[in-house]
Amino acid sequence: MFELIYLGIGSNIGDRETNIFSAIAALDVRDDIKVVRTASIYESDPLYNLQQPKFLNTVVELKSTLDPEVMLQVCQGVELMLGRSTDHKKNDPRVIDLDILAYETKSIDLDHLKIPHPDLITRKFVLVPWNEITPDFMVQDFGRTVSELLKICPDTSNVMNYKLEKTA
Repeated sequence: MFELIYLGIGSNIGDRETNIFSAIAALDVRDDIKVVRTASIYESDPLYNLQQPKFLNTVVELKSTLDPEVMLQVCQGVELMLGRSTDHKKNDPRVIDLDILAYETKSIDLDHLKIPHPDLITRKFVLVPWNEITPDFMVQDFGRTVSELLKICPDTSNVMNYKLEKTA
């Protein structure tokens, strides 16, 4: 059975835009994953480790038959393929980062995988692009839609549409 899955994708090293598009293409070539739609790309300042370049972020809606742990392995494989180090530390700069935000009907709480992503409610760089493509998606476990989560998000950082910013 195909389920809707939402991934957050970010990059702040190298050609950030190409890194994001390459990750999306690597997912879309698989027979067991279909990219349904992608939000615009947004640029934001880093939140925790401030001594690093700005991030580009987007959210992708997928349909897949993969279970969450296999999807995690696929995402980690894409990260490795695009040059992400295996010994990276949390909040360090990265070539690419793929986070599983939500599965349509699944809630997972393992040491290595939590779905929905526990930090998504405090990250405007996730909620702004996600709200663009599916504001009415009800996020499992939070009991709120993406648009409702964005309204109560405590993150006050600037999240700007990258294409609009580049042409201004």
